[in-house]
Amino acid sequence: MRTARLFAGWLCIALGFGLIVLLGLGVLDPTRDAAAHATSATPVLIALMPSVAIGLTVFALGLWLLATGKKKR
Repeated sequence: MRTARLFAGWLCIALGFGLIVLLGLGVLDPTRDAAAHATSATPVLIALMPSVAIGLTVFALGLWLLATGKKKR
């Protein structure tokens, strides 16, 4: 169980980090439509919020899995 939890934790961290990097590089661009018609940065940031939140949540889940998977001494 501990090995599976650690593997899932590292996998979540890698997936979360990868998603955030892909968003940062513009490979995944959820803001394309919002940016085309935006007159300010607010609609673009609102369009980007769900994708960034998912990436950070998966990353945080991985950290939680790793932190609670260690044996206490």
